[in-house]
Amino acid sequence: MTATRVRGKQSDRKRQRSPRPRQCRADAEVKTKEVACSKRKRRWTVNDVHNSVLKVFVWHVQPNYKQPWCSEAQTSSTSSAWPIRLNGALRVVTNAHSVEHAALVQVKRHRHEQKYVAQVLCIGTDCDLALLEVPHADFWKGLEPLEILPGLPKLQDSVSVVGYPTGGESLSVTQGVVSRIDLVEYAQTGVTLLAVQIDAAINSGNSGGPVVDQKGNCVGVAFQNLDGDEESAENIGYIIPTEIVQHFLEDFLKNGHFTGFGSAGIHTQALESPVLREALGMAKNQSGIRVKAVETAGPANGIILPDDVLLAVDGFKGVRLPASVFIIIIIQIGNDGEVAMPWGRVAFNYLLNRHYPGEHCEMQVLRREGSPKKITLQVCLERNRDLVCADAGGPDATAGSMLPRFLVTGGLVFVPLTMPFMEAAFGENFAEKRPAEMPAELLHLLENGHRRCADHEPLILTQVLASELTVGYSELEYEVLESFNGIQVRNLRHLAELLDGSKDTYLRFGFVSKEIVVLDRLKATQALASILAQNMIPAARSQL
Repeated sequence: MTATRVRGKQSDRKRQRSPRPRQCRADAEVKTKEVACSKRKRRWTVNDVHNSVLKVFVWHVQPNYKQPWCSEAQTSSTSSAWPIRLNGALRVVTNAHSVEHAALVQVKRHRHEQKYVAQVLCIGTDCDLALLEVPHADFWKGLEPLEILPGLPKLQDSVSVVGYPTGGESLSVTQGVVSRIDLVEYAQTGVTLLAVQIDAAINSGNSGGPVVDQKGNCVGVAFQNLDGDEESAENIGYIIPTEIVQHFLEDFLKNGHFTGFGSAGIHTQALESPVLREALGMAKNQSGIRVKAVETAGPANGIILPDDVLLAVDGFKGVRLPASVFIIIIIQIGNDGEVAMPWGRVAFNYLLNRHYPGEHCEMQVLRREGSPKKITLQVCLERNRDLVCADAGGPDATAGSMLPRFLVTGGLVFVPLTMPFMEAAFGENFAEKRPAEMPAELLHLLENGHRRCADHEPLILTQVLASELTVGYSELEYEVLESFNGIQVRNLRHLAELLDGSKDTYLRFGFVSKEIVVLDRLKATQALASILAQNMIPAARSQL
């Protein structure tokens, strides 16, 4: 069962991702810890809100993931932001895509002329949020942090989008109502999370700005609108709800960096057919969904089995009662794969993703071991990462790392297969246009690939640098590496270790396409320095 997917468009720097939907985080009726609420009780005025909205100026230096020893030309953008109080410290919240690849970030207050340099403390790529620090006392004088309203707004609630969209230099306010609460694909990385749809315009420059209710409380963060190519897409904007914002902030407080949203790594099938339910041994009063596959490298592997029927999931873990007791509420899953929430029905994996990676989630399954038996299981959730993912930093890097990486050996250039590489090689809209030069192997990995092990990342021979050593191989490009000297390669670091430890006469590279490349090991080692110099590549390897 997959969530409703909306192709999103970021309001500042458009990036389209793989259409493959992913999972999201859940709502809770019970109050959770409010990590960023102001202690002030007075009602905010319009001027209070306006004075607390900031304009962000960013200069970006984006890597060239196709030739990762280079960078693209520097660009600039503007967006919006707002202050919060986080554990007593004053911080600034904006969108992740507003400050990605930032060389310099500056912020400016409403009706002030001076810009202050800001530092990026944390970027949550999956939820498109970033946390900034402005270490200048003068900047904070008289600046009131906005209050985050816990929970979700109600349908038809009036809201205002406040920020600095293109078309002028002064503050802009657009008004609308909440029209839908649903799972939406976040354009930054393609992760599917909860979002609130409003009918107020969200334009370029609004990104990161607060969306407030009639009392001046922040109910969300502006971040994207519906793709303008869609029919009837006018004035359809999306905001990040405050429960996602609080998840991001609590994640930073607990871990010092973004870790993401929990996932069990299972794939399911709806059980709306009564015959199929009967064949699986379900009683008439039971509902749930069939587990059709469990990812080999996923956290549920060996715990949940194919053909298990997932009946219920831990919905609210860590809800604090007055007596400081933690409770678990199990939520029944419908045959359509959805669960009932106060604001409507939503895909069950919404409940999984309200957990943090590393947390345990209780699940109830029906398993046929002779006669059907109801079993309660505990799964330690992990961050959901597709095989071809938006992270560029590799399996050992922190979540959201965009560090470009490469390895050159004997004129062969290898890079990890990631979404940033795909965009650099085939254009930002490659998922829709599917250019002819994109090999079928890449498309298969993009849409159907799964990790063989926790640190598995596919590698691409992106180009062959012409030299006497590589005669006969110069036409090869975009080949998926499968093995080196007969050993299956797990990731870029593993390939480097295999190369360093090789004592064989030849370096033999096997590819998924069944092509092979064989180089003389000693000649490849001797020629490497001259090949790098000829192509102005500063080093044979990046940080791996």
